[in-house]
Amino acid sequence: MVNKKVTMRDYYRTFITKANKEAGVTYNASKLNSKEECEEYLLNLIKDLRHKKQDNKAYVKEIDSLKEEIEILNTGNKRLEAERTFYITQAEEARKARERALKDKEHYSLEANLWKDDYFKEKDKYNLTKARLEDYMVIVFELGIISIVEAISIAMLIWK
Repeated sequence: MVNKKVTMRDYYRTFITKANKEAGVTYNASKLNSKEECEEYLLNLIKDLRHKKQDNKAYVKEIDSLKEEIEILNTGNKRLEAERTFYITQAEEARKARERALKDKEHYSLEANLWKDDYFKEKDKYNLTKARLEDYMVIVFELGIISIVEAISIAMLIWK
């Protein structure tokens, strides 16, 4: 029987400690020595809590602070989202600029190759024309010499 009273008293003590913690009351439950004292303390605690005005200001302050934290987090998220979209648009613009630069590079490379080919064709054409002109000059010079020799021979034939 004594053992049962002690275990009930210990049970009440732990229950009172938990109730005090929930109610925000600081009281050392180990001061209660008997089961009856524990029951009496619990009844008084219930009466005090029932007649005591609830202090909701602490809860309101906590809720307000949580709202402020949520607002801070939301603004941080909005800022991060804005930065993310900014970096995405910058990456897209850089990609477009890189593609445009590659297209320009290919275009100018093709144009340069065409101009180079045209240059060498013109150079070959010039060299070919120059060679023909030299050949024609030789032929004209030879024909001129032949006609001079003919003219001299005709003049000698006429003079004799």
